[in-house]
Amino acid sequence: MAATDALHISFDDGFGTIGNLWNVDASVSGEVTLSGYSAMMEWAVGREAGHGYGTYTINAKAEGNEPGPAIIFWPGDNQWPGQEIDLLEITPDGSGRQYGTLHWNEGGHDAYEAVVYDGVQGGVFHDYTMIWEAGRITFQVDGVEKAVFTDNVPTDFAHGGMNNTIGFLNNNPDTSITVRDVTYTPLGGAAPAQPAAPAVEPTPDIEVVTGEEQSWDDYAYEPTEPQDTWTPEPQAGWTPEPQAGWTPEPEGDPRFQPGPDGVIDWDALAAKVMANYEATGSWFV
Repeated sequence: MAATDALHISFDDGFGTIGNLWNVDASVSGEVTLSGYSAMMEWAVGREAGHGYGTYTINAKAEGNEPGPAIIFWPGDNQWPGQEIDLLEITPDGSGRQYGTLHWNEGGHDAYEAVVYDGVQGGVFHDYTMIWEAGRITFQVDGVEKAVFTDNVPTDFAHGGMNNTIGFLNNNPDTSITVRDVTYTPLGGAAPAQPAAPAVEPTPDIEVVTGEEQSWDDYAYEPTEPQDTWTPEPQAGWTPEPQAGWTPEPEGDPRFQPGPDGVIDWDALAAKVMANYEATGSWFV
């Protein structure tokens, strides 16, 4: 699939282009759930990986009142700090409020702008939409505009910049995110074709991936075409509007990064999260 192609993934018979997986529960046809410490994303193998300008709509449900679930658009070149775009995260003040963030690289340091989504209820499915166009990113929830960014908006690969890959993350044992549908329509392009009605035949079994059963080594990837990718992140620090009512972590929190062999040591990261929780009562890396 080219980065300019429309995309539709309904999880009825697999993950489509979202092939970089860890601890994802796909036991229910038509949806996947990330709970505890889990992640899935398209492969980030270069600036042209993933997708560029267009409309992205994710049907998902975030459970819990703490940071943990996230809808992430990760830099195509897998470098951070960079043009990370977070369509959904949870504020760390216990309110369960949701927010979105635009990150960029400012002289080698993470910079960001974040906006709280007023009136969005957790624990139910919503359509989360990002419209990315030249000089403007718009976030919507169920068709209602929630945030608009016009500064530090990245340029996509087709126009001399870099694409982003589609990903999802949960990094808290008390939260989860369930995803039912992922759609991407290129700017000015046609919407993805909806799948035909399934033939009368058994639905393929989709195994439940667990940390004990599977490791990143099982997903060693040697792409024939540089098109998809990722390295996930814990909740990003940010400076909210005054009414947000909480003090964020310092700017530039560490991110998940692969080792020299390109493999992320998830067990070590999970152990670090647990140690931080035991020492401070907060979940963070």
